[in-house]
Amino acid sequence: MSDNYSLQQYASDLRAIVAATSDEDEILQRVGPLAQRFVADRSWLEPRHYETDAEQGFGVHLLHEEPDHSLAVLALAWLPGRGTPAHDHGTWAVVAGVEGVEHNVRYNRIDDRSRDDFAELEIKHEFDAGEGDLVCMRTGGIHKVTNETDRVTLSVHTYGRHINHTNRSQFDLDSNARTPFIVRVD
Repeated sequence: MSDNYSLQQYASDLRAIVAATSDEDEILQRVGPLAQRFVADRSWLEPRHYETDAEQGFGVHLLHEEPDHSLAVLALAWLPGRGTPAHDHGTWAVVAGVEGVEHNVRYNRIDDRSRDDFAELEIKHEFDAGEGDLVCMRTGGIHKVTNETDRVTLSVHTYGRHINHTNRSQFDLDSNARTPFIVRVD
């Protein structure tokens, strides 16, 4: 049996999983090992996946997306010392480390959620995710990612829906402002 696990096989398996269940915990449990298998294969990896966007702080490269924007698979390349603001995804997410270490901070939202433009967060947990490690998040989970190394890091992100089609938010930790979060994707 071959150890190759192509993007096409991964996408097919993702379709089968979400057709079989809508339970996010089950989806995360089933997708996680497949994401690890996919990133370990590396046959999908191209030099362009390491390209970054200096203004954004990271590059986002579309690997797969269903016509209805579901089941998006993206490769993200993180510039040294850069990352995201605290944000949610608006969908479930499975992130698998490809190269380098990325620092993750997860947050609890502690306000009463009465205002759409406001969110108060507190740190829940911090950890580093490296090659082959998984970061799995249910819809509504909030985190931020930072590349604290001196070189570009790379990870593959699998989402139940493309992140620019979920009405997701970013959170300003100083002002508690909650605003839309859209990223540039190539």
